[in-house]
Amino acid sequence: MSDVRDEVVPALSELTASLIDHHDPDTVLRLVTAACTRLLGASATGVMLSDPRGGISVVSASDERSRFVELLQAQVDEGPCVDCIKDEVAVTATDLTTDDRWPAFRPSALDAGYRAVHAVPMRLDRQVAGGLNLLYLEPATLEPWQQCLGQVLADLAVLGLSQETGPARVHRLTERTLTTMNDRVQLAHAVGLVAGTLDVGVDVARTLIFDHAREQGSSVRDVARALTNGEVAPAAVTAHH
Repeated sequence: MSDVRDEVVPALSELTASLIDHHDPDTVLRLVTAACTRLLGASATGVMLSDPRGGISVVSASDERSRFVELLQAQVDEGPCVDCIKDEVAVTATDLTTDDRWPAFRPSALDAGYRAVHAVPMRLDRQVAGGLNLLYLEPATLEPWQQCLGQVLADLAVLGLSQETGPARVHRLTERTLTTMNDRVQLAHAVGLVAGTLDVGVDVARTLIFDHAREQGSSVRDVARALTNGEVAPAAVTAHH
């Protein structure tokens, strides 16, 4: 445990530096995902935000399996993160095999291999705008310091999505939510293009795109746009790998 705690400062330093440098939301969410895995032992993560058009939308997931679980919650309007957003509190399911909540969500989550879920509220100006999901392949109980750290990471994710001051912040978060979702569509096209061209899995293709963006000092949005517009060949994202 002490080894994990020793990593907290470097991980949070990287995140805060990203916020200061005004990186795009995708980069910040990716760093949050990495921190959740590295510091809290999560097998996967996801971020869901209240959609200004109604309902709840998935804006980030660490891999395709977790994306399925997040989308399921949004579609059936049921699950830990849905309750977290609606009730504005952290929601914990330490072992889904013995938890009788969410009858529409639980069987599919178990089929996907997840045994525990911890949903942390993402707050902005005293309003819950979304939730950070921590997914585990085995039953998991978070210690108090881990729960606090989970909330810190959720707060940093919010800051990454809304770097504004004053009353305009909530409005800007709404705008960024829509922009992020539109960017996700283009990123999905780019991922499919790279995966198909290079004959790799979608998770590998997504990692290649993110790594290429970091190495080039570009935003993920710009790299995805360049790939889909034909300005960058899919093979280019493997140049440094």
